[in-house]
Amino acid sequence: MKNWKLIPKIIAINCGIAVLLGLLIAIGNGGEDFGFVFGVVCLIAGVLDLGVGILLLLIQLKEWGQGFLSCAGILLLLSGISCGTGFANLNFH
Repeated sequence: MKNWKLIPKIIAINCGIAVLLGLLIAIGNGGEDFGFVFGVVCLIAGVLDLGVGILLLLIQLKEWGQGFLSCAGILLLLSGISCGTGFANLNFH
């Protein structure tokens, strides 16, 4: 990762953390509903990244702020896709 620029590093690390947390939570729930759990994790992480990105832009760390805002957009998009498909596959008893 030494040759990567800062923005792709931020995106890769944050998305990797979201996938890891989603897997751990889904496994803890018995291995079911990964899509829904991953979507919720992406939603929370996306909102947090949005706040961090805006804060970083306000304190004049432009490249860091752009990285977090880009990641927020990707995570929020993944959130909508994952929650939509995960919610459609939930079994309500």
